[in-house]
Amino acid sequence: MGIKLDKVSYQDKFKNFSFEFEEDKITGVLASSGQGKTLLSYLIAGIEKDYTGTILNTFKGRELGYIFKYPEEAFIFNTVREEISFGLRKYNYKVDVLERRIEEALLMVKLPITYLDKNPFELSSGEKFLLSLATILALNPKLIIIDDPTLYLDNKKEEYLIKLLKRLKNNYHKTIIVLSSDVEFILKVADNYAILKKYKIISSGKKKELLLNIDKVKTAGLEVPKIITFINTVKKRKNIDLEPTFDIKELMKDIYRNVR
Repeated sequence: MGIKLDKVSYQDKFKNFSFEFEEDKITGVLASSGQGKTLLSYLIAGIEKDYTGTILNTFKGRELGYIFKYPEEAFIFNTVREEISFGLRKYNYKVDVLERRIEEALLMVKLPITYLDKNPFELSSGEKFLLSLATILALNPKLIIIDDPTLYLDNKKEEYLIKLLKRLKNNYHKTIIVLSSDVEFILKVADNYAILKKYKIISSGKKKELLLNIDKVKTAGLEVPKIITFINTVKKRKNIDLEPTFDIKELMKDIYRNVR
C-alpha cells in the first residue's frame, strides 16, 4: 500500500479529492502556479493536517523525505555537514556510520566533499536543492516528495536528477512524487502522471497516456514541449505511428523508418 487520498477536503480548495499514488513508481503531478500542487504535497507529507476525509500514507518518520519548493526554508545550520547530519543524529546513528552517510549522500547528488564546511545559505539555488536532496537521501527514505525541482537546475543537473531518481526507483524501490509545471521533465522521469487544475485532477494515467491528452495539458495552462507538438503534427498529417522521444536523432530515424 502506498499513498491514497479519499474524499479529502481542505478549506475552500480541495473538495472530496481522491487519488492514489502507486508504490515503487515515479508519479509526476503537473500543475501551473496556484492550482494546488504545493498544498497537495503538504497534505501527503503530513505538513498540513487541517483537512477532512482520509489520507492513507504508510510512510512515516524517516521513511518520508520532503524537499520544499524553496529548499532554504528547511535549513537551520551554518554548515553543510551539520545540515545533513541533523536527521542522522536525531536517530542516534553511530559517528562512523553518520560520517559515511554524509559523504555518500553528497557524492550521490554530485556535490563536492569540500562543501562540508560551507554555509548552506551561501550556496547557489541549484546547490541548495541538491543539498536538500542529500539531506533526505542520507536517511534512506522510502517515499520522496519533491516540489518544483527544475526551478533551480541547469540542463546538466536536470538530466543527472532524472537519472538519479530513476536509479532510486529501479535499484532501491523508492516511491517518488514529483510536483512540477515542467511537462518535458515529467515526461522524461515519470511512470505515471496526474494533471491538477483548480484543486481537481483533470487527467491521470500512465506516462504514455499523457501524450494522448495534450489538450488537457493546454487546458491546465501548461506549456507543451515543442518536440511533442511536432511529433503529434507529423502523426496526424502523415498517418504514421511515432514513438515519443526527446532525442532528435532517434526521432528522425523513426520518421525515416515509417516513410520508406
